[in-house]
Amino acid sequence: MLMDNYVVVIGGMNLDIAGLSGDLYKEKDSNIGEIQMTVGGVGQNIAQNLVKLNVSTYLITVYGDDYFGEFLADECKKNNIHLDYAQRIFNTRSSTYLYVTDDQGDMVTAVNDMKITENITSEFLEKRINFINGASICVVDGNIPQNSIEWLANHCTVPIFVDPVSIAKVSRFENILDKIDTFKPNTLEASVLSGVKIVDIESAKQAAKILYKKGIKNVFISLGSRGILCSREEEVDFIPILPTRVVSVNGAGDCNMAMIVWARFQYDNKIPLKRIGMLIQAAASLTVEVAQSVSPNLNIKNIIERSKKFLKEV
Repeated sequence: MLMDNYVVVIGGMNLDIAGLSGDLYKEKDSNIGEIQMTVGGVGQNIAQNLVKLNVSTYLITVYGDDYFGEFLADECKKNNIHLDYAQRIFNTRSSTYLYVTDDQGDMVTAVNDMKITENITSEFLEKRINFINGASICVVDGNIPQNSIEWLANHCTVPIFVDPVSIAKVSRFENILDKIDTFKPNTLEASVLSGVKIVDIESAKQAAKILYKKGIKNVFISLGSRGILCSREEEVDFIPILPTRVVSVNGAGDCNMAMIVWARFQYDNKIPLKRIGMLIQAAASLTVEVAQSVSPNLNIKNIIERSKKFLKEV
């Protein structure tokens, strides 16, 4: 059943295989820890977070006809992510992401096998463009081919929100910056597109200003453990992280994007920028406390309650 108000997410869906080191991590050695298999991928993670935030979400992606593909489709069904406009590709491996974290929860290495995303072509998107343009917001991750991104930017009539995914993929958006409504890069990704080497809050502000001049209305630059720079039109706010016990930072950025989308979906820019930043950091703190890339504890009630800590911290 189609919803009147919905968000479309276009991007990758992976099987995530995580190696989580215990209290001691040694490079080039066998580390004692845990190995977990979960559904992941930037697009899917954003979609799963949005569903937890009570936003009706359709994930437009591709997956294989292998065992992993069956697992991914079943997990989406369990998580209430609509795959009506996704496609299963026969005789093709599903996208898979293998990563290892150290004893601090930071990723130390990863391998991704995402060749299947090449099937998200402009022809693939053209068949779905009417549905995409019926959404409130279209979220795009950098895992889809550049030609597809550029085609979409020129045919999508609803606000486009972008997560560039990685420094290797951020250049896929350089030709369509003026078509992007909201952009959520990290410091390296923002540095590439702005030409400003981001080393602190001030240089992040400079980068955000340049990206605004290039046509992006809203810029949220993640400064990792320092916090997030929020920029809307000419307004800028910096919000630090909320201190918490970090198990894994994988998925925190995807949660950030989901909160940014939720704020627009619910309030249409009528919520203070600083408040958005606080909610983003509250949600992120819930995410990094668990091994999963999407926290089972994520919901609006918990996020609002966690955000009250800023009254003491900020």
